Amino acid sequence: MDLCVRELTTRGAGAVSVLEVTGVGAIDAVQDLISSGDYQGEGLRVSQLFDGEEVMDEAIVVTLSSSKVELHLHGSPVLVSRVIGLLGGELESPKETSSIREEADALLSEARGELTARILLDQVEGALTRHLEEVFKLEESDRSTALSELLLDSQRLAPFLEAPRVVLAGPTNAGKSTLFNVLMGSERAITSSEEGTTRDLLLGVVHLDGFAIELVDTAGERAVLDPSGSGGVELAGQGAARALRERADLVLWLERAGSGSGQAPVGAIVLKTHADLCVASPQGAISAVLDPMGARKTVSDLLKQRFGIEDAQWVPGQPILFSSRLRALVESILRGSIEGQDLSAQLSLLLAEN
Repeated sequence: MDLCVRELTTRGAGAVSVLEVTGVGAIDAVQDLISSGDYQGEGLRVSQLFDGEEVMDEAIVVTLSSSKVELHLHGSPVLVSRVIGLLGGELESPKETSSIREEADALLSEARGELTARILLDQVEGALTRHLEEVFKLEESDRSTALSELLLDSQRLAPFLEAPRVVLAGPTNAGKSTLFNVLMGSERAITSSEEGTTRDLLLGVVHLDGFAIELVDTAGERAVLDPSGSGGVELAGQGAARALRERADLVLWLERAGSGSGQAPVGAIVLKTHADLCVASPQGAISAVLDPMGARKTVSDLLKQRFGIEDAQWVPGQPILFSSRLRALVESILRGSIEGQDLSAQLSLLLAEN
């Protein structure tokens, strides 16, 4: 397979753009853009992107396999085009995929859970296509109503289809790595009473009550005594953690009971910890060590509430806008912002992909 660069996010200006680099040489192509010391194999890390000696941007590099790497960078169209050009691959735009069914089929092979697979299989079998064809037959005002309802249902189910990125953050020795291991179901992160044990980013996919999340354990916040020595590595880890928190879908901020939460990012869920206890109102105190299933349930309930998953309902055969690309396209149609076309012409554009 030749090197291919695909823009996973919607084309245009935005806060973040995600590029997927696949094929033989994907790792080498990405490594050519980052400083050599930044590359550590499979996993997730924050690295600077270079064009020669010039620093273009700071990006999150997610190495998924030897032939698949993601770059999460700032969503400037000029920057994105420049990076794509430097990667030297053939650009494949999501807008140019051949059909809605084929797009769903491609995602089905990478489904991260049973419910995700069932939703995508319905779309492969034509649920979304048939619904859009029926919407096209409606009167203008009824079309807008039907598309709005489709978009709302799809947004509620989006966490089942595109695993949100949840970052564990907070001061050192607050229990982040312990909770990470409990949620992962394995001893992925080293735990110790020594401050600064976690220095790099750890990434894993966790399945909770039918939906998946990308979970990231990060270096704890504390003052480093010797930045010029071994403390420099810890400082770098803290910087990577802060950068990742800004781009996360949700931050779980862990800190010891009795301390303030002044450092917690806006919008974060704050969990108070004491030894191995995670206190999360209104669920009360749970022990990640003595009651790991209780800890998983507490976190699952919190995430379902935050992402609106507890209110999401899925019916077999239901049409769903199963990708951010399709949801963004329908949002544009409802705003009437696609080349000034009327609703009929815009809907025809969507259906033309079939």
